[in-house]
Amino acid sequence: MRQFFVLLIFLTLIAFTKTFPSSTFRRDSLSGYTQCEGSFPNEITTASYEPDPAISGENLTVTIAGMSTVTVQEGATLNVTGLYQGKQAFVHNMDFCKVWVEVNGDKCPVSPGYFEYTTHLPIGPHPDDPKNTTISYDLIIQIYNPGDPKTELSCIKGKFDVSYP
Repeated sequence: MRQFFVLLIFLTLIAFTKTFPSSTFRRDSLSGYTQCEGSFPNEITTASYEPDPAISGENLTVTIAGMSTVTVQEGATLNVTGLYQGKQAFVHNMDFCKVWVEVNGDKCPVSPGYFEYTTHLPIGPHPDDPKNTTISYDLIIQIYNPGDPKTELSCIKGKFDVSYP
């Protein structure tokens, strides 16, 4: 009888885990974002932001995490390019070390290994913003080490929704 219950519990666990395909977990870890085409030494494996959709005029809390094989140098930049209907709508360039690394208690250079950073970014309103709508942008997020030429360390892309009250 005991073996029957053990077998029943085992089969129940197998059935339960089959209802959650692993591809869903991987996709969710990047919140719908994907790696850009090409190879990058510092792979972002987790990306998320709150609130979703972002709200114009409020702060956005963003988390990225992953594994790096190349040192992030002082002066590294994170570039965000937003496209709307295939045309560039905005570009934001920020000092990766100051805006991401230092606010998490670390300093550049950052040695290779696991990283996880959370920061708060303002989604500033603009006088030309639309009203009472949500717009979905195609976003490209790239991290570069300084130099001539700059070295692209990471790149992800995906949809980014902004609500304009």
